[in-house]
Amino acid sequence: MSRRVGRGAGRLVVAALAAAVALGGCAGAGAVTPVPPATRVPASPTPATPDAGPAPLTLDVDDRPVLLYLPDRAPEAPAALVVALHGYTGQAAGVVEFLGLSPAAGRRGILVAAPQASTDSEGNTFWNAGRACCDFHDSGVDDEGHILRVIDAVAAAHPVDPGRVFVVGHSNGGFLAHRLACGHADRIAAIVSVAGALDTGTDCAPARPVSVLQVHGDADETVGYGGGDINGNPFTGAEATVGRWREADGCAQDPTTGARLDADDGIAGADLTPTGWDGCRDGAGVALWTIAGGSHAPRFTVAFTGAVLDWLDAHRRGA
Repeated sequence: MSRRVGRGAGRLVVAALAAAVALGGCAGAGAVTPVPPATRVPASPTPATPDAGPAPLTLDVDDRPVLLYLPDRAPEAPAALVVALHGYTGQAAGVVEFLGLSPAAGRRGILVAAPQASTDSEGNTFWNAGRACCDFHDSGVDDEGHILRVIDAVAAAHPVDPGRVFVVGHSNGGFLAHRLACGHADRIAAIVSVAGALDTGTDCAPARPVSVLQVHGDADETVGYGGGDINGNPFTGAEATVGRWREADGCAQDPTTGARLDADDGIAGADLTPTGWDGCRDGAGVALWTIAGGSHAPRFTVAFTGAVLDWLDAHRRGA
């Protein structure tokens, strides 16, 4: 099911972005319930696994905290780095738990950095990822530059493989993941956007191919699977988003469909259908993973987290 959000519903969508983060783990396959625009919901999603792993270190970058989750053992070679970006009103630790990245990434020798976004004048955390989402008070903060400095700070402390620098973001964080891939393809090998999108008509001309995985529930009523707008600023639907990347990366026209996966613990059975496009330039790949009946903030399974990490590993970048 796809749903276009009308202009008059813009403020409700903004509120629903916050509500979806708060309802992340307890919402099932049903719709996200909007809350009044004045309501603030500074909650974090529920973890995908109760084992949160070891406590992270804290780095200071641009006077903002960055949680750094180290691998279980010191890697023998430069490690992969996953930068995890929370959603609107979210928290750094919350997105790591929501996606199940710790301790799953640590067991694979992967570094995970979770930066904390700025706080707006209403007390909500946000990333400035474009017109639609979510710098609603026009701060103009340079979050793209901030994330690049986060990558530099981690690499200064721990050897990082430049061909395995990945960004994974949920909602507002997914919007920023796309922006980083558009503008900084020389630094980012691949991204995973969970319920994120691009501004419609945005200028996205990456300097080199970037592998892109779009994960989206087709019952998402906050960032609609078929597109919509927030405060009158339109964003692309899931299929249009991957279409932009297939064109940018020069991918083959014919898709392949993989085995279905049980990704959402709130939905019975194998709910995720993976569709991918190979034959992209420089070995890049583009994929759309659709969760049938999936909401804005699914209850992700351990199997989903493992599949995402497998996909990233398969799309590391060569020299």
